[in-house]
Amino acid sequence: MAKQKKDTQALEYCMDMIGGKWKPVILYHISKGTNRFNKLFAEIEEINRQMLSKQLKSLEKYGILDRTLYGEIPPRVEYTLTPLGKSLLPVVKSMTSWGQKQMEEKVEIPVAPEAPKNQQLPLF
Repeated sequence: MAKQKKDTQALEYCMDMIGGKWKPVILYHISKGTNRFNKLFAEIEEINRQMLSKQLKSLEKYGILDRTLYGEIPPRVEYTLTPLGKSLLPVVKSMTSWGQKQMEEKVEIPVAPEAPKNQQLPLF
């Protein structure tokens, strides 16, 4: 039982660092050489600037990314993977391969049905 708890804690620790919709996608793009904010923003569909900024800051906080600010006009910022970030690339690659396989097999992600609009919930 103690090992299961430790394994669960390790998984939760990992998910805190790289979990969510955007962090693995950001890591994928940075690993492919896209390392400037505007280029990441252009390449990652459906992300907004605020979310991209928040996720980059989080990855930097955990030591997964390095942020380099160049003293130029206009300022230039580049993100690179740290050794810790590079150690995550096999995980991101495995996730990518798994997703590609599921897409090829046409495994569809179920969509939750929408609740009827204007439906009042019971009070008790």
